[in-house]
Amino acid sequence: MIVSATRTPKKLDDIGRSVSLISKEDIKNSGANSVAEVLSQYEGIYITGTQQTFGANQSMFMRGSNSNQSVVMIDGVPVSDPSTPNAAIDLSELSLSDIDHIEIVRGSHSTQYGSSAIGGVVNIITSGKQKEGMNISASGTAGSFGKETSLMSEKIGLNYTCKDGFYASMNMLNMNVNGINGTIDTTANANVSKNNKSMDRFDYGGKVGFQNNRWDMHVGYKKVNTNANIDKGAFQPDNARTLDFTRDMVSYGATWKYDSTFSVSFNGGYSSMTRKDIDDSSAYSLHQYSKGVYTGKTYTDELQFQFKEKGYSFIFGGSNSEQFMSSQNYSYYYGSISSSNLDSLNLASRTNSMFLLLDLNGELVSEKAKAFSLVLGGRMIKNNTFNTGYTYQVNPMVKVSATTTLYANFSSGYNAPSLYELHAPDKDPTSQITMGNINLRPEISETNEFGVYQKISDKTGVRIGYFSTLTSDVIEFVNLWDKNIAISDLGTNPIRNDFRGDTYMNLGRLLTRGIELDVHGALSKQLLLAGNFSYLKGTQMGSYEAIDTVKSKGNHVQMMNGGGFVDVADVNVKGLARRPIMANISLTYYPAKKIFCKAILKYVSKRNDVFYDYSLGPYGALGTTSVAAYALIDFIGGVKFDEHTSALVRVENVFDVSYSEIIGYAARGRGIYFTINYTF
Repeated sequence: MIVSATRTPKKLDDIGRSVSLISKEDIKNSGANSVAEVLSQYEGIYITGTQQTFGANQSMFMRGSNSNQSVVMIDGVPVSDPSTPNAAIDLSELSLSDIDHIEIVRGSHSTQYGSSAIGGVVNIITSGKQKEGMNISASGTAGSFGKETSLMSEKIGLNYTCKDGFYASMNMLNMNVNGINGTIDTTANANVSKNNKSMDRFDYGGKVGFQNNRWDMHVGYKKVNTNANIDKGAFQPDNARTLDFTRDMVSYGATWKYDSTFSVSFNGGYSSMTRKDIDDSSAYSLHQYSKGVYTGKTYTDELQFQFKEKGYSFIFGGSNSEQFMSSQNYSYYYGSISSSNLDSLNLASRTNSMFLLLDLNGELVSEKAKAFSLVLGGRMIKNNTFNTGYTYQVNPMVKVSATTTLYANFSSGYNAPSLYELHAPDKDPTSQITMGNINLRPEISETNEFGVYQKISDKTGVRIGYFSTLTSDVIEFVNLWDKNIAISDLGTNPIRNDFRGDTYMNLGRLLTRGIELDVHGALSKQLLLAGNFSYLKGTQMGSYEAIDTVKSKGNHVQMMNGGGFVDVADVNVKGLARRPIMANISLTYYPAKKIFCKAILKYVSKRNDVFYDYSLGPYGALGTTSVAAYALIDFIGGVKFDEHTSALVRVENVFDVSYSEIIGYAARGRGIYFTINYTF
C-alpha cells in the first residue's frame, strides 16, 4: 500500500503514476549508511554528494528538476531549509533512524503537496504502532573506505505498544566518521593542511500515539546535530572550516474515521534549524577568519476531509505554511572587517492553499467500465508576496487486462521563490539595485506523462514510462552591466567600473524529457533480478522577452549560468549539469532460507558539471565541463542467525574505481562495512 500518490491508501497496482515503495526490510538489507544512498538506487533520482566524504552536501535532482524543485517530507510534513539561498534541503542531514518505509512519487505533484513538487515527492514514514508489548531494535556498523578512514555507527529504537492501541517510542543514532580528503587538490599550497575530513552526528527523537479502528493520532519530536569539516570549494582543500547544523522538529497528526465512508485528518509540524559555518584560517597564519550563522523556521498545518463511496472518493482540504529566515555574517581579511545582520528585516513568507481531489472509477457508469479510473485535482495557492496561483492534475488509468495497466498524467506544479531570492539586501553602490527581487514570480511547470505496467507474477513486473516537463519562469541569478557601454567593451577599461550589481530574475525555461524503466523478477526460487534505467535529455533557455527592465534599470543582463547576455538574444543551453543517464542492476541469490548474497551494478553516464570560467563575459560566469562516466559494483551478504539476530557485510566499490561525482571533489574508494542487527 502507498499513500503519497493519491493522499489515500492504495495498492501499488491501482496507481497510475510512476511510484516506488521502499520497505524497512529493503533499507536494512541495502547496507546503506544514509537516506541518499537508499534513494540513489531508484530510477529518476540522482543525488550529488552521495559517494563523497560523509558530511558533504547532498543535493537531489529528480527527473532533471533543480535541487529545490522536489519535496521531501517526514510523515507527510514537508522538510525544507529556508536558511539556504534556494531553500533546498541538504539530504545529508537525514539519517536512517526510525524509518518504517519510504514512498517515492515522480512528476509534478503540487496539486497534492503544494510548493516545490515539480520533480516529485519523497515521503519518509517513521515507525508507529507495533506488536503488543516491548519492541527493541538495535544495530551497530563499523567500516573503512580508504587509508586512515573509519566509520562507526550505533542505532537503537525502543517501542512499547499497549493492548488498547497506545504506543510510545524513542530512537537514537550516533555516527562518527574520519573520512577522506574532500577535494581533488591540484595546488601545492604549503599553508593548507590536506588531512582527512571528519563528521560527527547525533540524532534522537520520540513519538507517542494512539491507534484503533477509528482513531490514529501521534505527536513526535526529532533533533539532529551534525558537525563536519568541509572544504572551501572545488579543488580547494581547507582544514580550518567547520559546519555545525542543528534541527529541532515537532510533528503531529490525527485521523478520525466516522465510518468506512467519511474521515477527517489534521497534520502539521514545526521545524527550526541553525547552521554555523566557521573558517578560522588564522590558525595557519593566513590572517583570515569568517563566521556565518544561518537560521530558519517553518510551520505547516493541514486539514483534510475525505468521503468515499463505491466507485469514487472525494478529498477536500486546506493548508497553511510559514517560513522565516535570518543570517549574521562576520569576516576578517588582513585587517579588513565586514559584517551583516538580517534580523531586523523580519524575513517571512506565508502561503495559504485549498485543494480538491476526485478519484473516479468506471463502475459509477457501468460494471463493464470498472477497469477505467480517473483522478482529477486542483489547488489554489495564495502567498503574501506573489499573486494567487493554481495547479491541476488529470490522471487517467485503464487496466487492459488483469496484468496490464496503461496510465497517463497531465499535471502542473509550482515552486515559490525563497526568502533570500526575494529579500537579499545586498545593494550595488552605483546602481542601488538590491540582490533580492520582491517581484519574483513562482516557477510553474507542465508535465505530460505516459506509462505502462506489465505484471507477470506476484514477484515479477515491468514498468516503463515517458515524461516531458516544461518549467517556466525559472529563477536565474544574473549580473548587471552598464547599459551605456557596448557588451564587447565591458571590462576592458581597468579604471572604469562597468558592474551594476547582481540579482535574481524570472528569465528561464527548463525542458526535460526522459524515459524510465523498472524491472523486477524472480528468475528462480533462489535468484531475483531487479533493475532500473533512467534516460534524460534537457535544455535550459533564457528568454529575452522575460527581462524585468524595471529591476535591471535597462542595464545589460548576463546569466550566471553560461554567461550569455539575455538582453541581446535568447540564450539556449542544451544538456543539463549534474543530470546523467543512469542504470542500477541487482542480482540476489538465496543459497539458504536465512542467507542471501547480492551484487549491484550502478552506472552513471558522462555528464556536464559547472565551474567558474573566467573567459565568459567581462569577469567570468559558470561554464560547463565534462565529467567522465563511471560504473561501480557493490556486494552485500547477509545472514539471519535466529529470529532476533542478523548480520550484514557490504563491500562498496569492489574494484576501487577512481571517479568523480562533482568536478573538483573526491569520491570514496573501496569501502567495507559490517553491521549487526538485533530485534526483539
